Amino acid sequence: MMLITVDTASVSELRRVIVSTCGDLMVYMRVKPVEHASKMKFSLCLNKKSIDSVIGNIMRALPQAEFGRITPMLPA
Repeated sequence: MMLITVDTASVSELRRVIVSTCGDLMVYMRVKPVEHASKMKFSLCLNKKSIDSVIGNIMRALPQAEFGRITPMLPA
């Protein structure tokens, strides 16, 4: 699980970067408003293989994005 926070104006761009980078490797993406809806927090569940590439692409496209904790998902 990876947490990313961006300004509301960057939501579409972040979504585009995530989907174009991860494709079928993304398990799910949840978006919720924070800080009086001036920012949005993305919770991503990704295949481990896609983490490095998605972080790199997000940093290039949205350098103002704030990355939170990355935690492994427990096996079912």
